[in-house]
Amino acid sequence: MWLALGVVLAVACVLFVARPFLRDPAPKSDRLDEPGPQDEIRVALAEERDRALSALKELEFDHRTGKISDEDYRALVGPLRRRAAAALRALDGKPTEKEDDMKQIEAPEPFPSPEPEPAPVPVPEPSPVPSEPPGPVVVPEPGPEPSPPARAQ
Repeated sequence: MWLALGVVLAVACVLFVARPFLRDPAPKSDRLDEPGPQDEIRVALAEERDRALSALKELEFDHRTGKISDEDYRALVGPLRRRAAAALRALDGKPTEKEDDMKQIEAPEPFPSPEPEPAPVPVPEPSPVPSEPPGPVVVPEPGPEPSPPARAQ
């Protein structure tokens, strides 16, 4: 009898634990939390902010390395800063000059292509320097060895 009661209790525990797996196998949606329209706008604004800040960082780097002149830098930095500021204001929910921040954010203008570098000027190779002087080498013959100095007593 105790054995039968143990078996019934074990089967009941297995069914209780397996109950979530025995439900309908095809749920309506696999997503846990589907984003709403407000969330999609925030994601789009966050992506725009990231793009604008990344473009500003790249522009700063190119200006510091000399790839972009001062005039081009001044012309490009203003619109990029305005785009980044508009996206940040829209994410914070602060009012801006225009009604819709998405209308204010424009597509970035492409960076001007760098001027091609001039072709390198060929440098003539130096002529090899001979390792031995021309002509016969004269070796002095050994002479008598000098005697050691005399000691004074």
